[in-house]
Amino acid sequence: MAMPFQSAATFPPDAAMRLRKVSLWARGFSYAAGALMVFGLIWLWTDADALFQHARSTIGLRDALIAPSPRGYWAAFGLAWIPALLFVLAMLRLGTLFRAFGEGRVLVDENAASLLRVGWLLVACGAATPVVRALQSIAMTIDNPPGQKHLAITLDPGVFAAMAAGAALIAFGHVLREAIRLSDENQSFV
Repeated sequence: MAMPFQSAATFPPDAAMRLRKVSLWARGFSYAAGALMVFGLIWLWTDADALFQHARSTIGLRDALIAPSPRGYWAAFGLAWIPALLFVLAMLRLGTLFRAFGEGRVLVDENAASLLRVGWLLVACGAATPVVRALQSIAMTIDNPPGQKHLAITLDPGVFAAMAAGAALIAFGHVLREAIRLSDENQSFV
């Protein structure tokens, strides 16, 4: 059960204005983060020097011969979209959640469900990243001569940060859902 819809107009005017302003900024940052992910991914995979450094450091091909064939390049590029799209979807969902807050829909079950979705998307992004990087290491060296093919498995703090942020949002979504349920119970007794 959700509390009845409460528009921002039912809040005191100054509180409604603050809520709209904060949610507008938060929504803008969410959408900007998603857009920067897409822009950064395209830039990275079209700049040979940046891609070379990325392959050496982030993917883990430190001492490997890096001269990907077209099929290896496109396979690795396609794989890069998996965690990127999970992140972009999380940011779009987060932007939608902030829109609801700005409209005054705060303590509603849809918001708890949205927080859970955002959290699970971030956990999936964090979990997919090391798998994708390992597959990219194979793809980028698949056409190397025998003995020069690599499988690199890397973990970095960003993976754990994404998973921790996702877990925190999942926990907060469950807490919000329980708070809404308790609020509904209390209102039914009155």
